[in-house]
Amino acid sequence: MSEPSEILQALVGLKDVRVLYYERWGPQVELVIEQVLSDPRCPSCGGRARVKERPLVRYVDLPVYGAPMRLGWRKHRMRCPDRACPRRSWVLGDHRIAAKSCLLTTRAAKWATMQVGTGRTVAEVAGELDCDWHTVNDAVTVYGSALLAADRKRLNRTTAIGLDETSFVRLAHAHTSYATTVCDVEHHQIIDILPSRHFVDVAGFLDKQPTGWKQRVRYGALDMSATYAAVYTVVLPKAAQVVDSFHVISLANRTLDAVRRRVQNEQTGHRGRRDDPLYKARRVLLTGEERLNDRAAQRLASLLALGDPNAEVAIAYRVKERLREFYRTRDPSIARGMLEELIEHCRRRTMPPELQKLGRTLHAWFDKICNYHHARVSNGPTEALNNLIKRIKRIGFGFRNFDNYRIRALLYAGKPNWRVLGSIVVQ
Repeated sequence: MSEPSEILQALVGLKDVRVLYYERWGPQVELVIEQVLSDPRCPSCGGRARVKERPLVRYVDLPVYGAPMRLGWRKHRMRCPDRACPRRSWVLGDHRIAAKSCLLTTRAAKWATMQVGTGRTVAEVAGELDCDWHTVNDAVTVYGSALLAADRKRLNRTTAIGLDETSFVRLAHAHTSYATTVCDVEHHQIIDILPSRHFVDVAGFLDKQPTGWKQRVRYGALDMSATYAAVYTVVLPKAAQVVDSFHVISLANRTLDAVRRRVQNEQTGHRGRRDDPLYKARRVLLTGEERLNDRAAQRLASLLALGDPNAEVAIAYRVKERLREFYRTRDPSIARGMLEELIEHCRRRTMPPELQKLGRTLHAWFDKICNYHHARVSNGPTEALNNLIKRIKRIGFGFRNFDNYRIRALLYAGKPNWRVLGSIVVQ
């Protein structure tokens, strides 16, 4: 045990807090501090309070020169000498030293929150602080929640949002639990993650947002989900709904592949095999036409001639390419005419049943698909941010607690203003 020096006082660096002594055992060092009292008063009656006892509470602090550090806070348990006062005993706190619900000091808790928010695992940070996993996770939850609540700028600048679902947890012999990602597709950041994909829960979250925020939202991106379309219609009726181009092209690709597999089975009586022409062409059919060189284009034509006598696969291929041309068109009126013509073509009775179904789907979502040419936004950023969420799930080896999952994902992919963290006060 040693007396405090000026270096130790500077290490604490808090006004009205003094270092009593420090101890070292092995590689660990502990500083013991206390608050300086000046005329303490009872918070109820205002009378002069007295010190009842001074229990020592230990906290995990930041390492010093690589050595684990502990901070011993000799707290003051006060009492009011007035027997008529309803508040006879209380403990003095100081948010600068540590929050009431944390076992990390304030500076250590904020440092740990930033480290986890940049993609490090909780176990890794806990190992560096030489403490328990739950100690770090509890601190990250407390300060991460406070940071997200204080950083209102994340919500106040967007004019285009996106909704998409992602699986939260998949248990053996149980259904998969899904969550909804609410994304700012304009600035590529997550606004929030909801523990459900049901209409009532998603619509309830958007409805609780400030009126000014809802009025600023001009576009709502989505995949072809009837639930999310209904949410936009009810909660944000003035926002133009934009169906994501990726999902439309993906639907056309799946339709083309369904036609190919049906024709393959009708012609050969079995599923695709290595030497079957349509099986050989399966990957080339899904490749953009402009990306095929002359040799690949000739090979595709030869394979279709051998395995597609009724040209059903060829027609589906042309429909898919025409839909891709629709998205490359810059003029909204021309694009609208192209889509109308394509839908009419697909819905003819002579078309393959898969293309007729595609035509009906495109017709049902016609206006929302055409809105892409006015908004030029998509749900792509939401899909990309879902990949970041999946990274958090991987490094966390999965989650069972949704609150932990939400906080970790928002800190990593929500782009919070980390400068706000320094001024956050957690009592």
